[in-house]
Amino acid sequence: MQAKSKNFFWLEVRRRNEMKFTMNLLYFVNQFINKSTMKKYLLISLLCLSSSLYAQEWQLVWSDEFNGSGLDTSKWSYQIGTGTPLIGWGNNELQYYTNRPTNVDVFNGNLWIVAQRENFGGMQYTSARIRTKNKGDWRYGKIEMRAKLPTGRGLWPAFWMLPTDEVFGGWPRSGEIDIMELVGHEPNRVHGTIHFGNPWPQNQWQGTAFTLPQGTFNDDFHTFWVEWRENEIKWFVDSTLYFVRVPSHLGAFNWPFNERFHIILNVAVGGNWPGSPNASTVFPQAMVVDYVRVYQRSPLSAPTDAQKPSQFVLEQNYPNPFNPTTMITYQLSATSDVKLEVFDVLGKKVATLVNTRQSAGSYSVNFNSAQYNLASGVYFYKLSAGNFTQTRKMILTK
Repeated sequence: MQAKSKNFFWLEVRRRNEMKFTMNLLYFVNQFINKSTMKKYLLISLLCLSSSLYAQEWQLVWSDEFNGSGLDTSKWSYQIGTGTPLIGWGNNELQYYTNRPTNVDVFNGNLWIVAQRENFGGMQYTSARIRTKNKGDWRYGKIEMRAKLPTGRGLWPAFWMLPTDEVFGGWPRSGEIDIMELVGHEPNRVHGTIHFGNPWPQNQWQGTAFTLPQGTFNDDFHTFWVEWRENEIKWFVDSTLYFVRVPSHLGAFNWPFNERFHIILNVAVGGNWPGSPNASTVFPQAMVVDYVRVYQRSPLSAPTDAQKPSQFVLEQNYPNPFNPTTMITYQLSATSDVKLEVFDVLGKKVATLVNTRQSAGSYSVNFNSAQYNLASGVYFYKLSAGNFTQTRKMILTK
């Protein structure tokens, strides 16, 4: 996991102080300026200053406004079929995903993902699933969609993210971020969830639901997003914050959400969670998407060359001895292909904690020995970054 840079911390303090200063000025103007015209212009100017300062927090870095004709394949790829070798994409889903315009198309300024009741590819339903993998991959950001959702038992629209590099291994070790899911028989409720932990069936998940005070998500467009920072994810619907997760919520499990993820949009039919459509379910049903946007923090928050580590360093883990978890921290003075591995006293590799390309900076990884069923004893952890290698010893006690 990346350690939050000192530079980012002080920039955040500065931003908050600037906001506080602006609000104090607004209060002063309101209390002590008597001439209404001057007061009006000062208040407008100060509010513009406040908005400008706040806007620096997120900057648009990627979007699809769906204003063209047909899906932009420079941004999206189709996923076709039933998820083989998984059965029904691992959830016993009933649809066959296609790239046909009857299932996925762009027109009138919107993306349409349409579920149909029809026999195709050995299934009784069709729909579409698209993703940005290797075309749009991000570590952190405000990931946002404005959409109108389908309704009816058995429908399962989703706006979600999977890891691009699977640094910690296959699902769910490297995580899953569900920004928005809805099951069609509850058309006024959406869910935000993370998946993590050990392989199925010992996988872990945490989530909660947001319920509209009135109406359904099929009635009109709504905005769904996460604000995803290092060691923190926040879920929103129409500017209402309803869920937050940080590493401490995961207990002894690794927090895998400080790596690159990509976006997936799909409408599933049937499956373990929503159940199968019934006689009341009307087809076709569509998720109609106005836009998908990705914002990231202003470049002002990026560390300068002077603030980057001056050398490669592998630090001593803490605590040491440990049981069952310990933190391993290292520093990179240049962008490198990084491996962080754990070995027993016989030199046998027992865990790969990191295997990816990383930018210069300071990083921390939580090592949970319980995930690898390790006995007490001496272990070694090794950092390889370009031509740099360093090994340290740690002691697991039970």
